[in-house]
Amino acid sequence: MPYGIKGKTKNWEESTKAGREADSRIESCAAGLMADKSFKPRAGEDKKTAAIRVCKSSITRSKEFKNKLG
Repeated sequence: MPYGIKGKTKNWEESTKAGREADSRIESCAAGLMADKSFKPRAGEDKKTAAIRVCKSSITRSKEFKNKLG
């Protein structure tokens, strides 16, 4: 499932190794956060949306992924 990485197209996310890896990491991270009872979303935000937002931000900010994202 493409998560909408800023500056990248859905096609890039689905068709490139880096895009698929980003999606896989976001999915795994989000599942872990949703299972964490202490994780609390912002007011008005459901837990899944909040988990995806946090994970997407964390993963796409990492030095390793910045290099892959170009």
